[in-house]
Amino acid sequence: MRTPTLSKLSMTLVVGVMFCVQNHANAQPNWQRFRVVKEGFSVLLPKLPTVVSRGQYGTTPVRDARIYAAYHDGVGYFVIYFDNPKNEHQLEYFFDEQLAKNELRNTEIVTKTGTIEARFPGVQYSFKKYDYRKTFDYPGVARFYAAKNRTLALLAIGKGESDASVSEFLRSLELSDKPAGTDIGNGGSNSSDTKEDTDLPVVPVTEVSRKAMILIKPAPHYTEDARQKKLRGNVVLRAVLSVSGKLTNIQVVSGVPELAQSSIDAAGKMFFIPAVKDGRFVSTPVELQYNFNIY
Repeated sequence: MRTPTLSKLSMTLVVGVMFCVQNHANAQPNWQRFRVVKEGFSVLLPKLPTVVSRGQYGTTPVRDARIYAAYHDGVGYFVIYFDNPKNEHQLEYFFDEQLAKNELRNTEIVTKTGTIEARFPGVQYSFKKYDYRKTFDYPGVARFYAAKNRTLALLAIGKGESDASVSEFLRSLELSDKPAGTDIGNGGSNSSDTKEDTDLPVVPVTEVSRKAMILIKPAPHYTEDARQKKLRGNVVLRAVLSVSGKLTNIQVVSGVPELAQSSIDAAGKMFFIPAVKDGRFVSTPVELQYNFNIY
């Protein structure tokens, strides 16, 4: 059940990580082609992606960047869009200076390939992504494409390119002024209140062989009302990192009431690979802390 009340400017959470294991379900999703016309791309994904504000990058000038994210069957699928007028930044810049310091921290490059396909200039990296303690890793692959005034990164984290679904995702990118597909619009959410998700058994973290790995943890929006009132403090949420890959059973434990909803909204855009017990994905509890300060 969701309990409203709270928001944030910087975020802390205590969670763990996982590796590649036996699939939770054998059924394949009904993959669809989704598009963002103004950004000139479309791609195949297992479900309507969540739109995550990545914030801006660069300094002079500042450029826009966004993430389109979906999870299925132990894999996080991400399309990251970067404004790149006149291709001022080379493809390697986006791995070295953007992803390696953010979404792909604690990553070890396994291979790097030059141009992947004749359609667009591209660079591909296969990698191992470690948990924050570097006690284990799991495979992933990233492709970077340069197009007119933009760069796109396709990431799959959880399985390598040899996986059929990952390979299909990587090959599916269409760059066009009028790409095919269903409009993403405001996207979906990666949290759930449905009975199917919230009634799943929850396993204590002490009983799992691999903890859940957080892949993306966006910062909450600091509202204008909170800014005018100069609100600051912490918001603590309790939730479940579900075997479905969704955050469920979100509850407010403590914190500034006016900052609650913003924290809940941010938590609903988290992406993770679930914990593992006995070679299978399982749901586990998590406590999330969001810290709000005015600078």
